[in-house]
Amino acid sequence: MKQNLKLIVFSDLHYAPVRPVNNGSRIDRKLTDLALPILDKLIPEINNIKPDVSIFCGDYVEDFNNQEEDIKNLTFIWNKLKEIKVPFYGCVGNHDLRSMQHRTQVEQILGYNHSTFSFDVNGYHLIVLGTEVDNSKGCSDGGILKTQFISESDLKWLEQDLNKTNCPCLIFTHFGLATDSMKGNWWFHDNPDHAVLGNAEKVKQIIIKSNKVLAVFSGHQHWTKKLVENGITYYVVGSLTEDIYQNGTPDGVYFEVEVENNKVKVIEKHIKL
Repeated sequence: MKQNLKLIVFSDLHYAPVRPVNNGSRIDRKLTDLALPILDKLIPEINNIKPDVSIFCGDYVEDFNNQEEDIKNLTFIWNKLKEIKVPFYGCVGNHDLRSMQHRTQVEQILGYNHSTFSFDVNGYHLIVLGTEVDNSKGCSDGGILKTQFISESDLKWLEQDLNKTNCPCLIFTHFGLATDSMKGNWWFHDNPDHAVLGNAEKVKQIIIKSNKVLAVFSGHQHWTKKLVENGITYYVVGSLTEDIYQNGTPDGVYFEVEVENNKVKVIEKHIKL
């Protein structure tokens, strides 16, 4: 018999010890200086809720486009997140990878053998998707084009992993998967292709074929949204530090997710400073 599953899902912290200047990225609405105060409230909330697992959907840091500085900041914020007292896993985002030559540089900090992996909790199969670093693309646009694709080997792994499991599945990614015009999105209205995984269609075909995926969660787009496509529900969680109303207040958004009898219930919550 399937058990219940409770998760906390959050994304896009964009931690920086000081506000980056001239790093080649837009940071207009990212309240990077409030990343730690938000975590100081969110982490005790997670520990109080006691979910079965907590998942982060990527962009631990607002990069400085400087490898040494970014490794230092990633290490600091990963150690901070170790204060979460339940099993915690995270996707790797474009800002986390932007200055890196290879994904392994970030995986070593997080203690992952690979940033694409899966695990079982309470009769459910959870899959975290990581992307590759393509150094031929350059570092512009926050490293989006450099880090936007899941590798062919990971696509093959995903298909095999879904085939092997007998459990209902949840998938977590940084980049979005569902098709969306991005109309009204402050960041991606003019470049909707930058909001989603570069080979999202291949991933979605694998998901549809498996007929085992209950929902997909992603971040990156800095807004909170639910989309349904080909019978699959896609939940986008906004950024913790997004100044969504342009009033100096971070959005502080996170999801409390409950799965019971293969039904997914998502409750949107906000940390208030």
